[in-house]
Amino acid sequence: SSGINAEYGGAITHISCAFLGAFYGWDASKAVTEAKLVQIIQAVCISLWAGKLGAFLFYRVIKAGSDSRFEDAKKKPLVLLIYWMLQGVWVYLNILPSLFLFYSSTTTSKLLYVSIIGWVLFLFGLVFETVSDYQKTVFRNNPANKGRFITSGLWSISRHPNYFGEIVLWFGIFIAAAPYFDTNWAFFTVLCPTLTALQISFFSGIPLLENGGLKRWGNDPEYAKYLGSVSVLVPFFMC
Repeated sequence: SSGINAEYGGAITHISCAFLGAFYGWDASKAVTEAKLVQIIQAVCISLWAGKLGAFLFYRVIKAGSDSRFEDAKKKPLVLLIYWMLQGVWVYLNILPSLFLFYSSTTTSKLLYVSIIGWVLFLFGLVFETVSDYQKTVFRNNPANKGRFITSGLWSISRHPNYFGEIVLWFGIFIAAAPYFDTNWAFFTVLCPTLTALQISFFSGIPLLENGGLKRWGNDPEYAKYLGSVSVLVPFFMC
């Protein structure tokens, strides 16, 4: 289906761009430099995320039989083309900080520890996102929970813990790349994870789910209690 192709396309594009960039201009006859090792680790991180995303969404589409996001698009070629073009922009924005790392002429940095901090943040975000997705999948697969909303596990400290993890991991990727930027312009790529955070928080992510939740459970006192006691995004942070 178009949904499956889109999810596979996005995942494969992230992975291929990451490794093509990381191994660009590599001479196998020479010793691996510090920067090249950093580039390879960065590519592995991006691939871990992309592989996880592709596998999770593919499973969801297979289980549901289709992806509702693409049902209308399949009937309108122009709309489907726009989906694919936006997917390209999405991939480019996600990996742009890493592209500056991959094509940097810097071979070593006194701030290698900053890259390590970035990878730790990435792993934290990836684990947070993966666990929250898994918890929600298990919850939905239980027939006893049909028509109910999840309030257990990570969903007890954030109403959208998967999105929180997504935002953290992309800021981690930027931080990991930053010590090897060889132009000040590269630091403007902090806008890439920032745009991801803004898109999730104010446009196509959280607002859609919050509105959907209100339509389904808006008259449920337990849901009102959940909204009033659990942070919308950042765990434990009520605003």
